[in-house]
Amino acid sequence: MRRGEFVALMGRNGSGKSTLIKQLVGLLKPGQGRVSVFEMDTRQTPMEEIIRRVGYVPQHPGALLFSDTLALELAFTRRGHGLPPDPDADQALLARLGLGALAGRDPRDLSGGEQQRAALAAILVANPDLILLDEPTRGLDYAQKRGLADLLSGMKAEGRTIIMATHDVELAAACADRVVLMAEGEVVVDGPAREVMSDSQVFASQINKLFRDPRYLVVDDVLQALAARGEGPINYT
Repeated sequence: MRRGEFVALMGRNGSGKSTLIKQLVGLLKPGQGRVSVFEMDTRQTPMEEIIRRVGYVPQHPGALLFSDTLALELAFTRRGHGLPPDPDADQALLARLGLGALAGRDPRDLSGGEQQRAALAAILVANPDLILLDEPTRGLDYAQKRGLADLLSGMKAEGRTIIMATHDVELAAACADRVVLMAEGEVVVDGPAREVMSDSQVFASQINKLFRDPRYLVVDDVLQALAARGEGPINYT
């Protein structure tokens, strides 16, 4: 994938989205084949080295948050990456994420949406080249989803590379450059978001195949969601 590209991994539960995300950051090792990130073989490269360039926010972001305050959480990340303290930059990042007033709060006491953004702040402070998000809209309301969409779009505009596993058709349509549909650990469709997430002739044969195969009914979910709002990708407006 290209620098600054936003890829959405989509598929039903058990399709392999989260497994792929975890393999990219080194949490899981491939049983066969090879997973390479920035020319690092994830089977041979220590995870500590991978996360110097790859930031990962899991489905349950609270698993990343354990310091007494949100400010200390970011300071811990800096130390872990050998970066000097920079409280002003940390506060500016929290403010950008709508968390500026919460720097002194225990991150474990935050709401689901606030924890999601807190975990994102904890990885962004290290300025990763690749950001991996696993179901980032879990537990978020509509306003929080819209804010996340704006944030991710801004990060993409800055040249950050993002891979997001998601069931959220609206978020994928609003942010992604490319959509990869997965089923049973396999990529079944991979192409530009506007083409994959519409009734495009480019993917007509693949879509017809998926409609016939009950394993791949995620495509039906995607197209029905798009049809419900008219033509074209969904935007948060």
